Amino acid sequence: MIIRFLTQADVSEHEKVASQAFVFSTDIHDPAAELPCEKVLGAFDDDNKTLFADLELYDRTCCYDGGLLSCAAIGGVAAKPEHRGKGAVKALFDAVYSDDRYDISILYPFSEAYYRKLGYERTGLSLSATIPFSELSAVCRNQDAVLYEGENTKRLLEIYNRCAKRYNLCFARDTAEAFPDRPYLSNSYTYIWKNNAFATFSVNREKSTVFVKELYFDSCASMRGIVGFLRNYEANQKKVCFQNVPANTPLLHHVGDLKKCEITVHNTGAARVLNPEKVLRTHRYPAGEDTFTVQIGNDVYHVTYSDKNVTVDKNGPQAPDVILGFARASQILLCGCADGSYLPDVEIRNPDTCFFRAFPPRTVFFSDNL
Repeated sequence: MIIRFLTQADVSEHEKVASQAFVFSTDIHDPAAELPCEKVLGAFDDDNKTLFADLELYDRTCCYDGGLLSCAAIGGVAAKPEHRGKGAVKALFDAVYSDDRYDISILYPFSEAYYRKLGYERTGLSLSATIPFSELSAVCRNQDAVLYEGENTKRLLEIYNRCAKRYNLCFARDTAEAFPDRPYLSNSYTYIWKNNAFATFSVNREKSTVFVKELYFDSCASMRGIVGFLRNYEANQKKVCFQNVPANTPLLHHVGDLKKCEITVHNTGAARVLNPEKVLRTHRYPAGEDTFTVQIGNDVYHVTYSDKNVTVDKNGPQAPDVILGFARASQILLCGCADGSYLPDVEIRNPDTCFFRAFPPRTVFFSDNL
C-alpha cells in the first residue's frame, strides 16, 4: 500500500471512492472535475494508481488556553466498500499522526465509537436555539451595527480572533473567507457591532426566521448590542435561530421565557492530541506549584509547573500517576474534566495526584464555517 497526496491526475480515482463511499452519482470522466481541497491524502494499491481510500486534510490553527496549536482538520474520509477493514483508513490516519507539524486533530465523526479507536474523543456540546423575538424584549433595540461588504476585513478578523481566544479549540482565522462579502447576492449578511461583536445571518421569509450562522461577542454589553441589532428584523420576522452557540452561552440568560424556545443540543466534534508534549507545555495551569506524571500511549510525561514556569520531561525515570489512552488523554487535556475517577479507560496509580485538578473543565467551541 502506498500513502501519498493526490494530484489532479488522480481526480477520477477520487470520484470513484467518493461515489461508492457516500452513494451518489458522478461522471468519473468529467474533464472539469477537481479535487475537493488542496490536500487530499490517499491510500493506493502498490501500482500507485488504484485508490482504496482517501481523506481531506485542512491546515488550521486552534486557540488553546490563550495560546495556539497547529491542527489537522480532517473531513471527507472515504473508502471503497471492498477495501474497508483492510487497514487503508488506519494507514491514512497514521500518516497524519506522524506529521510533526500538527499538535492536534479535529473531525466530525460518523461514529464516535469508530474514531475513539483511532484516539479521538468528543469535545463537548453546542446548542441551536430558536427564540421568538418577543422573548428578547428585555434587550434594547439599536442601530449601531455596520454591514460588512468586503471592507473592514482587518477589523472583523480582530474581533473574531479576540473572541475565539475565549474558547478552547476555536479556529483562529487569518482570512475573511468565512464572511460573506457580497451580501446582496448571497442573502447572507455579516454585521459588525462597535468593534466588539458580529453576527453572520440570513433571513428565511417562509419560516419568518432570522438564521444566525455565527455570533461572537467579547462582553455582556456587546452581546446585548448585537442581539439588540438583530431585533430590527422583528417587524416582519417572528423568530431568530442561533444555529451554533456554546452549550453554556450567556445568551439564554437574556431570554424572557425559555419554555417558548426550541433548544437542540449537538456534539461539537471530536479531537485527538498528536503532540502531548506541546499541549502540556502550552496549557495554562492553576496558580501555585505542583507536579504530576502522566502516561499517554507508550510515552510518559513528567510535568512541573509554577506561576512562572512549566517544564515537561518526556520518558524520564518517574513512574506515572495516571495512565491514559489517546482518546481519554485528548478529552482531558483539551477539554478538561470535573472528576477523573468517573471517566472510563483511566488507570489512576496515585490517588493523590494533582493531574485532574490541573485540567478543570473548559469551554470548548469551534465553528467550521470556512
